Amino acid sequence: MSSKNIWESAKSLLVAFNYENEEQLKEFRKSLDSMLNASNVDRLIIVVNVPKEVDKNTLPPHFLIYYNSPIDFNFWNKLKDVQLETELQRAYDLVIWFGHTDAKIFPYIQDASVQRRIIVNEKEASFDLQLNAGSDEPAEMLHFVIETLKKISTNE
Repeated sequence: MSSKNIWESAKSLLVAFNYENEEQLKEFRKSLDSMLNASNVDRLIIVVNVPKEVDKNTLPPHFLIYYNSPIDFNFWNKLKDVQLETELQRAYDLVIWFGHTDAKIFPYIQDASVQRRIIVNEKEASFDLQLNAGSDEPAEMLHFVIETLKKISTNE
């Protein structure tokens, strides 16, 4: 009986992180691309939490990325992006949330059907695993998370 690790067993992944600047976004995408190319993940969405001051239309479009801003919610905190809402109703093997959970999208991601929830560089009791990457550099954080998940067996 061979036991797989969490990273190898993940087929669907939802990644969420907080936008800081164009350079950080570019670095995050580049690092994520290279790590996913060597993974078993075949379904992925990325939610980028953008401050309301940032014009989402100026950010580089990508078919896997949903830029989400506080202005994407109506008066009753209902998500306006129907496509993103549909994606969040699907089941995921793994959610990896990077950074603080102040974003309005957080409750939607919390309600998603997810096997394992991981938060990086933050503390939040509702997550299965809280990791401190010791860095805010996207490449270093992603490398740390994936290497850590490779060391945890799933026992499935």
